[in-house]
Amino acid sequence: MSAARPDGVRMRLIGWALVLALAGLPLTWIPLASLGGFDLTLPYALSIALGAALLLRVLRAMLAASALIPAVTLWLVPYLAYLFVLKLHLAGLPDNGMILRQLFFLTCGGTIATAILLCGGEARLLRRGGFAALAGFVVVAEIHARQLGMSWLDAVTRFLSGDLNFVIYKFLRPIFQSASGDPGEVPASLKNAVSGGMLIALVLFRAGHESAARDSRGWVVTLITLVILVLLNTRSVLLIAALVLPGAAIIATLRRPSHSANRLVVKLLIGALALALGAMMLLNGSAATDLIESRFTFEDASTGGRFAQFSFALAGIERHVIAGSGLHEINGLLVHNLFLGAWLHGGLLAFLLVLLSYCAMIGIWGRFVARIVTQRGYWLLPVRAEWVAMLPVLAFFRVWIAGDAGHPGYPEWISIAGFFALVLANAQARRPVARRASYPVAREAFA
Repeated sequence: MSAARPDGVRMRLIGWALVLALAGLPLTWIPLASLGGFDLTLPYALSIALGAALLLRVLRAMLAASALIPAVTLWLVPYLAYLFVLKLHLAGLPDNGMILRQLFFLTCGGTIATAILLCGGEARLLRRGGFAALAGFVVVAEIHARQLGMSWLDAVTRFLSGDLNFVIYKFLRPIFQSASGDPGEVPASLKNAVSGGMLIALVLFRAGHESAARDSRGWVVTLITLVILVLLNTRSVLLIAALVLPGAAIIATLRRPSHSANRLVVKLLIGALALALGAMMLLNGSAATDLIESRFTFEDASTGGRFAQFSFALAGIERHVIAGSGLHEINGLLVHNLFLGAWLHGGLLAFLLVLLSYCAMIGIWGRFVARIVTQRGYWLLPVRAEWVAMLPVLAFFRVWIAGDAGHPGYPEWISIAGFFALVLANAQARRPVARRASYPVAREAFA
């Protein structure tokens, strides 16, 4: 008994460290230190703290991490090879730190995946971590806003009156600046990272609902999160959220033993009706809805800038098809596309490696979705499989338009790591207890 008690305490500490690491998802705007030009932000520090907590159970953590290796080899090896090729092409040239960031984010993702696997994919940890991330962002932002003489109520009120500029430039920007102590321009990438972290936190929160009953609290939190995403004014994340929510609903319907085609059609029609009503509101609209409509016409400077980047990249690729052109920027920015950026900066081999990694990941994800829909009894974890399936969707789409040459950011890597860890944890749950201790199930989980 005396030996079991310290072990339980250590596992609880790891569980709470995992919750805190997940809670930091949308807090990338809070820097703690600068190390050689690399900003150590709060979520990065929390991931490092989680890694330190894993040392409490270092042998089991090493087993869990080793189980992840064959599960991710198919897509991770080509991606690491791509980073190596890119490093060779940029040898002696500035790389804007993008290779170091990718390796660091991979390490953070691996740490969180190891903790999830070590805890057996425990649903309540995902629920707590997701809620802590969403509530934490609101609370921390409110604290900084109060120091500036404002509050979320001011932001919502001004937005409903049509003053989106106040929300962006007089509310969110000063809050981000207050946290960083930097009065300069707040980059769009920061807002994208915050929005992406909020969406992944929402998916984790919804995935952690254990009861078979309807997740009423989850829908309330979902609506509040969507309002915050609108206020953050990040179009790409909102569009991805518009895919994630109905995607999870469709998969959940298909997984029910009593589901019928008629019920699914009814749900799709209700969704289409809701979209139509939303469109009518935009057409008739208020000042706030007019602002939302203008953001989704795709005729703004951001869209035009991306088309200019793509044309620039294609021209550079045409000049140096095989070897690539090295690191090139247009108007001080890297190309916002992983595939074009890889080819432009690293040549044809870099592009093919990225394409192989992406296609492998899509194939694994598609096979997983097919399994949870068609194989009854495949999913055993008390975690909502339909929301697990939505975890990597942000990464799948963001690499086509994201800054930093399209490389996945911190939230995207956490979402990928969480997906693979939960699928592997489910595979372990499917095996007899006596054969589960050595984590031998990685290959069959994704075969």
